[in-house]
Amino acid sequence: MILVRTRLCAVALSSLLWGAAADAQQSPPAPVQQSAPDKPVPVDPSPIKPASQKKKGDAAPKAGEKAVPAEVKKAGEQDGAWTPKFSKERFLRYLKQNKASEKILSDFASDWELGADAGITDRALQALKPEYGKAVDLLDAGDPKGALSLVKIIVAADKAGDVHLRAHARYKLARALLDEDDPEGASQLLNDFVAEDRGYSLLDPSAVFFFGYSLSIIPRPREAILNLRIFLELYPDASERYRANAAQLLQELEAQWDSPLHAIADEMKFCERKLKKEQSGKIVETKQLDIVEKLDLLIKQLEEKQQQGGDGAPKGNQPPAGPANRSEIQPGEGRIGKLHGSRGVKDRWGNMKSRDREKILSELQTKLPERYRSLLENYYKRLNKGGR
Repeated sequence: MILVRTRLCAVALSSLLWGAAADAQQSPPAPVQQSAPDKPVPVDPSPIKPASQKKKGDAAPKAGEKAVPAEVKKAGEQDGAWTPKFSKERFLRYLKQNKASEKILSDFASDWELGADAGITDRALQALKPEYGKAVDLLDAGDPKGALSLVKIIVAADKAGDVHLRAHARYKLARALLDEDDPEGASQLLNDFVAEDRGYSLLDPSAVFFFGYSLSIIPRPREAILNLRIFLELYPDASERYRANAAQLLQELEAQWDSPLHAIADEMKFCERKLKKEQSGKIVETKQLDIVEKLDLLIKQLEEKQQQGGDGAPKGNQPPAGPANRSEIQPGEGRIGKLHGSRGVKDRWGNMKSRDREKILSELQTKLPERYRSLLENYYKRLNKGGR
């Protein structure tokens, strides 16, 4: 009931609150570190090395200028900015060291001549590593065993030091988790990719884009803003569709810093996601009560403002009333419409025989490291509930 009341209050007051923010003409609050959800989240959300500490003599912000946190500046202004580059020669050496057939090498060379798209290295790897190709086929077909197969490949590649294979498998699994509405799990995998796997595939721009996108859904807007800015700065040659969506999403997220509903909307979204996953408890209940208290305070402030003669009407272009649905950015020229959607794996899971489902769940407990076991437990738990 508290959550329903909160949502209704937010919808009813959103336009007035946007107007109040515009009238106040205040700077957006400085981003602060959000409390971590009870799921694994990126430890270092930036895909570039952190900036060095402020040096003596660095210029202070001029009068009237907004202070911008160092880590949210343009990536090119970071002292430690570093973008690993994919090396065709290194990848060819990797293929040859793994005894790639002449056909694999020839197909890779032909694909490269036609134009290096993000899937070239992945196609070569699927041909080189049949077990990886089979896992990807299972995943694309909506087979529930696909995610488990990919995690096994990631674990084995990590032990063997096969960074090329690990990078591709992590990216594929992250996209699959995102398709099943698990941005927390996707962001965990993409954080690992960003920290350890860039430069070993042609997937880097896509991985950084979907990293920022996943963070925006959780929501972790501070980290999402940072990574979307970095994506646009470091990857000017990335897919125009991704760049257009990143720019639109970034604009929406930055605009929300100007709204007094920004933090409340994020807390509401956090509670909603946890309740959908049936993860209630003291943390969620405390956040719900805190949301109601903050809304009551905003209502009181608006009433006082209106009594003083303010009409609370928005001025200029009115921002949207609350967070947009990130998975449904409006399609158009250069846009990709829905960024993710289920592959039908929930239906396949529901139609499986009980013993087959139990076999998959049993493997989670006996053959996987803890972090991946937790990741897949959440994934299959969502499938078991039909995504509710």
